[in-house]
Amino acid sequence: MAEDESDPLSPDEAFAALGNETRVRILRVLGEAGDPLSFSALYDEMAMRDSGQFNYHLEKLVGHFVRKTDAGYELDRAGRRVVESILSGAVTDDASFERTPIDERCDICGAPVEAAYKDGGIELYCTECDGRYQRRRRSGGESDDGYLGALPLPPAGLRDRSADAVSRAAWTWTNLEIMAMASGICPRCSAPIESQPDICVDHDTETDSCPTCGGYYAVSVGFECTNCTFSSGGAGVLAMLSDTRLLDFLTDHGHNPIDPDSTRAVSAVEMNYEETITDEDPFEAEFTFESDGETLTLTVDADLSIVEAVRE
Repeated sequence: MAEDESDPLSPDEAFAALGNETRVRILRVLGEAGDPLSFSALYDEMAMRDSGQFNYHLEKLVGHFVRKTDAGYELDRAGRRVVESILSGAVTDDASFERTPIDERCDICGAPVEAAYKDGGIELYCTECDGRYQRRRRSGGESDDGYLGALPLPPAGLRDRSADAVSRAAWTWTNLEIMAMASGICPRCSAPIESQPDICVDHDTETDSCPTCGGYYAVSVGFECTNCTFSSGGAGVLAMLSDTRLLDFLTDHGHNPIDPDSTRAVSAVEMNYEETITDEDPFEAEFTFESDGETLTLTVDADLSIVEAVRE
């Protein structure tokens, strides 16, 4: 199969090529078609009067976003990514809904949970306790009472779903991202991702959250891509969620961390662990998880790498 070959575009050239409504429509038509389209078939789908103008815009896309083959025109990999991004709503939609009760309970106190959608993700709130954080680490701003954390989800995830279904979709989407981060892979661009532990040496959780760090856990972790703008973070356990010893423990007790029967049941094991800093220099800590009377203790070093696992 013959393909057009051309030099890679610079970022400025790539965005300039997309800076036209007709070209974006061409990409969407090819994406919806699935199979290659001949020039005439693509022109008919576009319903344009001037074939010269159509050909001009098409040629601006060929070689980077669109490939020309013996069978016709079809999306290149970059073209597919553009169409996927458009259809996800991530770059076009501004969806939101206010705090809405969902069929989940807070894994801290057991009270009902509410979900809200804003800024491209689901935010979860306990209706009774202080939640896990006094501040939103994702945005750096102050959170409402009961803030339990945020789960990213593109706006398309709201389509034809109830608040409960949106929350479940966000759970799965987020945990797949966490698996990538914990494996050192950026979930956005696939470049290496760096993790940075953060230790609150004066941690105090006699209240629902520490007055020193504002968090629920003494050990937290931040993730930052070495290539793109992606960053995330949360409880220290996030750095361990791709480890097979923790995954085995969860699944052996009937908890699917990706698509669970109950997200609360998984959180009760994953997030309600016993955290012990056993040494500060060099740093060492133990994370003990419990389910059905069995425990798993993971000992980690300063990089939050697991150096020992004991299951009893």
